[in-house]
Amino acid sequence: MSNAINEMLLQPSPLGEVFVSARDVAGPTSYTTGGVTVSANGWAMLTLKTLISDHLSQDGLYYAKFIMPRGAGYSTAKMLWYPATGSAPGVALNLGTLSAAATQSTYTTTGLVTVLTATPPPLGSFIVLSNGAAAAGQPLNGVMVYVTAVVAGTSYSFYFGQGSALHYTIATDTLKYQVVQVNSNNLLQVQALAAPITGVLATANLLTITQANSLVAGQFVYLNGPFKTASVYAAGAIVQVASATTTGWTANWQGTIISQTSSETAVASLLVTNGGVPVAASPSQYGAITNTLAVAAAASVTGLFTLTAVNNMSAGNIIVVQQVGVNTQLNGSIATVIATSLTNATIKANGWTVVANTQAETVGVASVLVTGSSPSGDSDGEAAAGANLSASYIRVVALGN
Repeated sequence: MSNAINEMLLQPSPLGEVFVSARDVAGPTSYTTGGVTVSANGWAMLTLKTLISDHLSQDGLYYAKFIMPRGAGYSTAKMLWYPATGSAPGVALNLGTLSAAATQSTYTTTGLVTVLTATPPPLGSFIVLSNGAAAAGQPLNGVMVYVTAVVAGTSYSFYFGQGSALHYTIATDTLKYQVVQVNSNNLLQVQALAAPITGVLATANLLTITQANSLVAGQFVYLNGPFKTASVYAAGAIVQVASATTTGWTANWQGTIISQTSSETAVASLLVTNGGVPVAASPSQYGAITNTLAVAAAASVTGLFTLTAVNNMSAGNIIVVQQVGVNTQLNGSIATVIATSLTNATIKANGWTVVANTQAETVGVASVLVTGSSPSGDSDGEAAAGANLSASYIRVVALGN
């Protein structure tokens, strides 16, 4: 979409050949702290004298502020973006419109899945899968993945290394998807961490990543890759940080054991919403688990969680299971709440799991993924570096001659 999607030219003022041009301008795809220069936004206003803005973006998520040094030309002007006070933390992630059914898919041993559909999702979006059939798509029902490639009108691709044992060449597939979002103008996004992953170690329940970082326990990370053959099972995984130091971090793990402690060069990314604010798990008074039942993901079997817990959840909520005391294999599992048999006392959710038993629990919680607080804890803080603000627009007025 053009940066000047709504332009109008007014009559010259009585003071001379001065024209007023109003434009709706999108924010940058990758924000630079300290402000984005005017030229970086693609504004070809060669006779620009002054910039004026309504400040609040059309979606209500950001304020924009222009800075221009006195006596300097427009090329030195910068625009700073700030999360609006109204974009409060604690808003549950939800799902967009259900897509049409796919027709076919492939699944390689590297964990790459390519789905054929005439209506693929946006590149770089997170989606939740559903409507899978039999050995092909059904084990992926409720799984959240990141769209890494799109062929318009034809297909989309994602990595899900945790299920790579299910690989197949070609299969009839009826997978549908829904985009993960706060709203249609604020999708779940990734923000790449600066340093690469250099080592991966996974036991049956714990993932240990060697990587310089500033992560905080409770944040969510997407493992982009590329990974070595021995650690391909980590490709595309979404995990919640359990602990972190400056040189590495850990997360609960459900998948194949990995021992690739060096020689990795993989990328990891933080899950964020608009403004680069990290996603969080809600500290709700609800969701305390007293019983768990999970069916193992396998050919023709959906990973179905049945969690006995007082809750106020809705179908489409995305949850993370943590602190379970007996069925500890469930800890760290991310799943999508479904409407079937959902009550205020029972949570039903589909996801990826490796257990198949029922167990009374005295501890454990299911928390909804929500928008987080800005890293500074101040909603007036500048948008985070690398944040994608391209879905937010402001009205700009240029005075020129």
